[in-house]
Amino acid sequence: MIETPNTLRNIEIKARITDNTEFERKVKIAKKLTTNYSVIKQRDVFFNVTTGRLKLRFLENTKSQLIQYQRPDVEGPKLSQFTILQTDEPEKLCQMLTACIGIKGEVVKTRHLFIHNQTRIHLDEVKNLGTFLEFEVCLQPEQTIEYGTEIANEMMNIFDIRKDDMIQGAYLDELLK
Repeated sequence: MIETPNTLRNIEIKARITDNTEFERKVKIAKKLTTNYSVIKQRDVFFNVTTGRLKLRFLENTKSQLIQYQRPDVEGPKLSQFTILQTDEPEKLCQMLTACIGIKGEVVKTRHLFIHNQTRIHLDEVKNLGTFLEFEVCLQPEQTIEYGTEIANEMMNIFDIRKDDMIQGAYLDELLK
Protein backbone atom coordinates (compact mmCIF):
# COMPACT_ATOMS: atom_id res chain seq x y z
CA MET A 1 0.00 0.00 0.00
CA ILE A 2 1.29 3.42 -0.89
CA GLU A 3 1.04 5.63 2.17
CA THR A 4 -0.33 9.10 1.62
CA PRO A 5 -1.23 11.89 4.05
CA ASN A 6 -4.76 10.40 3.99
CA THR A 7 -3.66 6.90 5.02
CA LEU A 8 -4.90 5.98 8.48
CA ARG A 9 -3.59 3.23 10.75
CA ASN A 10 -4.98 1.12 13.53
CA ILE A 11 -4.18 -2.06 15.39
CA GLU A 12 -6.98 -4.61 15.09
CA ILE A 13 -8.07 -7.87 16.58
CA LYS A 14 -11.13 -9.90 15.71
CA ALA A 15 -12.57 -12.75 17.79
CA ARG A 16 -15.54 -15.07 17.56
CA ILE A 17 -18.09 -14.95 20.40
CA THR A 18 -19.49 -18.39 21.11
CA ASP A 19 -23.08 -17.62 22.17
CA ASN A 20 -25.64 -14.92 23.04
CA THR A 21 -24.89 -15.06 26.77
CA GLU A 22 -21.21 -14.32 26.12
CA PHE A 23 -22.17 -11.58 23.65
CA GLU A 24 -24.37 -9.87 26.27
CA ARG A 25 -21.59 -10.22 28.87
CA LYS A 26 -19.18 -8.43 26.56
CA VAL A 27 -21.76 -5.68 25.86
CA LYS A 28 -21.99 -5.12 29.64
CA ILE A 29 -18.19 -4.87 29.90
CA ALA A 30 -18.15 -2.30 27.08
CA LYS A 31 -20.94 -0.28 28.73
CA LYS A 32 -18.89 -0.12 31.94
CA LEU A 33 -15.94 1.31 30.00
CA THR A 34 -17.84 4.05 28.17
CA THR A 35 -21.19 5.70 27.59
CA ASN A 36 -20.20 6.47 23.97
CA TYR A 37 -22.41 3.83 22.35
CA SER A 38 -24.43 3.41 19.17
CA VAL A 39 -25.98 0.65 17.06
CA ILE A 40 -25.31 0.76 13.32
CA LYS A 41 -26.75 -1.35 10.49
CA GLN A 42 -24.07 -1.96 7.86
CA ARG A 43 -23.85 -3.67 4.51
CA ASP A 44 -20.33 -4.10 3.14
CA VAL A 45 -19.88 -5.00 -0.52
CA PHE A 46 -16.38 -6.32 -1.23
CA PHE A 47 -14.88 -5.99 -4.69
CA ASN A 48 -12.32 -8.07 -6.55
CA VAL A 49 -8.89 -6.47 -6.16
CA THR A 50 -5.33 -7.73 -6.60
CA THR A 51 -3.93 -6.36 -3.33
CA GLY A 52 -5.57 -5.63 -0.01
CA ARG A 53 -9.33 -5.22 0.20
CA LEU A 54 -11.82 -2.75 -1.19
CA LYS A 55 -15.32 -2.46 0.25
CA LEU A 56 -18.24 -0.13 -0.09
CA ARG A 57 -19.95 0.31 3.27
CA PHE A 58 -23.61 1.21 3.05
CA LEU A 59 -24.71 3.05 6.19
CA GLU A 60 -28.18 4.17 7.27
CA ASN A 61 -28.83 7.88 7.87
CA THR A 62 -25.30 9.00 7.00
CA LYS A 63 -22.84 9.04 4.13
CA SER A 64 -21.63 5.69 2.92
CA GLN A 65 -17.91 4.92 2.67
CA LEU A 66 -15.54 3.37 0.15
CA ILE A 67 -12.77 1.80 2.22
CA GLN A 68 -9.49 0.49 0.81
CA TYR A 69 -7.33 -1.36 3.32
CA GLN A 70 -4.46 -3.72 3.82
CA ARG A 71 -4.12 -5.96 6.84
CA PRO A 72 -2.29 -9.25 7.23
CA ASP A 73 -4.50 -12.31 7.77
CA VAL A 74 -2.98 -13.39 11.08
CA GLU A 75 -4.42 -14.00 14.53
CA GLY A 76 -3.92 -11.45 17.26
CA PRO A 77 -3.18 -7.73 17.09
CA LYS A 78 -2.21 -6.59 13.59
CA LEU A 79 -1.63 -3.35 11.72
CA SER A 80 -4.34 -2.18 9.34
CA GLN A 81 -3.65 0.69 6.95
CA PHE A 82 -6.66 2.22 5.26
CA THR A 83 -8.13 5.12 3.32
CA ILE A 84 -11.78 6.16 3.45
CA LEU A 85 -13.77 8.08 0.86
CA GLN A 86 -17.21 9.38 1.89
CA THR A 87 -19.95 9.11 -0.75
CA ASP A 88 -23.51 10.34 -1.13
CA GLU A 89 -24.05 8.05 -4.11
CA PRO A 90 -23.22 4.52 -2.92
CA GLU A 91 -25.58 2.75 -5.34
CA LYS A 92 -24.06 4.49 -8.36
CA LEU A 93 -20.52 3.84 -7.10
CA CYS A 94 -21.39 0.19 -6.48
CA GLN A 95 -22.70 -0.17 -10.04
CA MET A 96 -19.54 1.39 -11.46
CA LEU A 97 -17.16 -0.77 -9.43
CA THR A 98 -19.20 -3.90 -10.12
CA ALA A 99 -19.02 -3.23 -13.86
CA CYS A 100 -15.24 -2.67 -13.72
CA ILE A 101 -13.91 -5.21 -11.22
CA GLY A 102 -16.82 -7.33 -9.98
CA ILE A 103 -18.12 -8.20 -6.53
CA LYS A 104 -16.31 -10.72 -4.34
CA GLY A 105 -19.04 -10.92 -1.70
CA GLU A 106 -21.21 -9.12 0.80
CA VAL A 107 -21.38 -8.87 4.60
CA VAL A 108 -24.49 -7.65 6.43
CA LYS A 109 -24.19 -6.86 10.12
CA THR A 110 -25.53 -5.01 13.09
CA ARG A 111 -22.66 -3.29 14.86
CA HIS A 112 -22.75 -2.25 18.50
CA LEU A 113 -20.10 0.47 18.54
CA PHE A 114 -18.41 1.68 21.70
CA ILE A 115 -15.61 4.26 21.83
CA HIS A 116 -13.16 3.87 24.72
CA ASN A 117 -10.29 6.38 24.60
CA GLN A 118 -8.69 5.69 21.21
CA THR A 119 -10.20 2.23 20.81
CA ARG A 120 -13.30 1.42 18.79
CA ILE A 121 -15.01 -1.62 20.29
CA HIS A 122 -17.26 -3.44 17.82
CA LEU A 123 -19.66 -6.12 18.98
CA ASP A 124 -21.01 -7.44 15.71
CA GLU A 125 -23.95 -9.65 14.80
CA VAL A 126 -23.07 -10.88 11.31
CA LYS A 127 -25.81 -12.36 9.14
CA ASN A 128 -25.23 -16.07 8.39
CA LEU A 129 -22.03 -16.09 10.47
CA GLY A 130 -22.59 -15.34 14.17
CA THR A 131 -21.34 -12.87 16.74
CA PHE A 132 -17.90 -11.29 17.01
CA LEU A 133 -15.86 -8.76 18.92
CA GLU A 134 -13.42 -6.46 17.18
CA PHE A 135 -11.04 -3.83 18.55
CA GLU A 136 -9.60 -1.04 16.44
CA VAL A 137 -6.95 0.92 18.30
CA CYS A 138 -6.78 4.13 16.25
CA LEU A 139 -3.17 5.28 16.03
CA GLN A 140 -2.05 8.88 15.82
CA PRO A 141 0.76 9.49 13.31
CA GLU A 142 3.37 9.68 16.08
CA GLN A 143 2.19 6.51 17.86
CA THR A 144 3.99 3.23 17.26
CA ILE A 145 2.59 -0.13 16.31
CA GLU A 146 3.94 -1.48 19.60
CA TYR A 147 1.98 1.13 21.57
CA GLY A 148 -1.25 0.19 19.80
CA THR A 149 -0.53 -3.51 20.29
CA GLU A 150 -0.14 -2.95 24.06
CA ILE A 151 -3.57 -1.31 24.17
CA ALA A 152 -5.11 -4.14 22.11
CA ASN A 153 -3.61 -6.73 24.46
CA GLU A 154 -4.99 -4.85 27.50
CA MET A 155 -8.43 -4.79 25.90
CA MET A 156 -8.20 -8.51 25.16
CA ASN A 157 -7.54 -9.12 28.87
CA ILE A 158 -10.46 -6.89 29.95
CA PHE A 159 -12.86 -8.74 27.60
CA ASP A 160 -11.36 -12.18 28.33
CA ILE A 161 -10.48 -12.95 24.70
CA ARG A 162 -8.69 -16.28 24.36
CA LYS A 163 -6.31 -17.24 21.56
CA ASP A 164 -8.79 -19.92 20.45
CA ASP A 165 -11.42 -17.21 19.85
CA MET A 166 -9.27 -15.21 17.41
CA ILE A 167 -9.93 -15.16 13.69
CA GLN A 168 -7.43 -14.16 11.04
CA GLY A 169 -9.16 -12.43 8.15
CA ALA A 170 -12.29 -10.48 7.37
CA TYR A 171 -15.87 -11.60 7.97
CA LEU A 172 -16.13 -12.15 4.23
CA ASP A 173 -13.30 -14.70 4.39
CA GLU A 174 -15.26 -16.61 7.04
CA LEU A 175 -18.45 -16.49 4.95
CA LEU A 176 -16.63 -17.77 1.85
CA LYS A 177 -15.15 -20.81 3.66
